[in-house]
Amino acid sequence: MLSKEVSLNTNNLKNYQEWKQANGNDFSLWDYLFGVGNVEIALVFSKLFWPDFIEYDRGIFLAETFNPQICEEWKAKLGNDINAVEKVMNHIHLEDILPEGEKVGIENLLYLGKIISQMWESRLKLLYPNQYFQVECNRDDSTVIVTFSQKVK
Repeated sequence: MLSKEVSLNTNNLKNYQEWKQANGNDFSLWDYLFGVGNVEIALVFSKLFWPDFIEYDRGIFLAETFNPQICEEWKAKLGNDINAVEKVMNHIHLEDILPEGEKVGIENLLYLGKIISQMWESRLKLLYPNQYFQVECNRDDSTVIVTFSQKVK
């Protein structure tokens, strides 16, 4: 999959900048990761970046957030348009998952959203090679939203 490169603005990463100042200009993002990261958080983030999916009534949904009762309510509201239901039920606001994201700047939240959307797209292609998906990453004034739905041919 070819994609445009997205950039991370490390100037807005306050904690990283403090570590870099204390350790010198050669201090890298991986050095920072080795200093502050832990395997438990990495494992949890793996489910955000490489999620599990559930199939329900012709739809494909994020397993972590899926609720069949809510799905039925959305189907009733959206005239059984499963693609519209997928868009609604599969969307995440990054600020809901990662509070205080505005502290790193909207451009960095957009960077993260694009990374998540690229990984979701790769995962969906791997698991559903004969289906087509629309994976979107959009921003508004204060947050970034990632969602996906099946493409209707």
